[in-house]
Amino acid sequence: MKRLAILLGAVAGVLLSTGARAEEGTPEGESKIAGVASKDVSTTGFEDKNSPFEKANTTYRFIGARFRYIIVPQFYMGLFGDGGTTVGVPAFGPEFTIRRNGFEYVLSAMYASYAMDPTPFKAKSDPREAWEIVDTDVKALYLMSDFLWSAEANPSLAFIYGAGFGIAAVFGDIHRVQAYPGSGGAGDPYTYQPCASKGVPEPTFCGPDNDHYGGYTEPSWANGGSKPIVFPWLSLQTGLRWKPVRQFMARVDVGWNLLNGPFFGLALNYGL
Repeated sequence: MKRLAILLGAVAGVLLSTGARAEEGTPEGESKIAGVASKDVSTTGFEDKNSPFEKANTTYRFIGARFRYIIVPQFYMGLFGDGGTTVGVPAFGPEFTIRRNGFEYVLSAMYASYAMDPTPFKAKSDPREAWEIVDTDVKALYLMSDFLWSAEANPSLAFIYGAGFGIAAVFGDIHRVQAYPGSGGAGDPYTYQPCASKGVPEPTFCGPDNDHYGGYTEPSWANGGSKPIVFPWLSLQTGLRWKPVRQFMARVDVGWNLLNGPFFGLALNYGL
């Protein structure tokens, strides 16, 4: 019996010392339930380098590209004259985003094409004999910045809202030519045809009061014409920000450029 008691005591001592060593080796932030360790999920955002979780007071940077499609509605042209048409403007370029505590500003360069097919246009105060056919191959190169706040639904998805500001250098040509009534008669300027020269083929509409014939190109502001040399960007915008992993971020934008009209955008970025 004495030997059995000694043997049982030795076994108990081994078990107790093993349990103590296992308890000392349990990392902080883990608990043991039914012999299985479970990690504290509150720390996973900091430990996983691929996590979309963003720490407070930490700056995040992204580099990528954007595409926007701007719609210049006909009624915008109607603010300055009669006629015109709705114009679709594709725009794209690189961007650089700096984000901290749910706020980001986006620096970008954007090329936009304001090409317009031949369209009738005249000043509101001009008579019907003043209708012209106008077409453009104008381009703009913007330097701009967007300032965006966000409200997170979760670490991967956020609602964004803010404003954009910028200015563009404008280049390309605006072509103008006097027009005369076509098949639709004088009441439908969208059927007017370009005059060949002064007085030809219709002297009333193809008058000698200007030289808008034979490939006439409108001068810029610098030369006394109406073609701008710079153009501002002022917009209000909203959208969604999606960041499934730390290294990738995408934005879908919807907004209104106060001087152009509505636009829709997509941006894809890589996290630095």
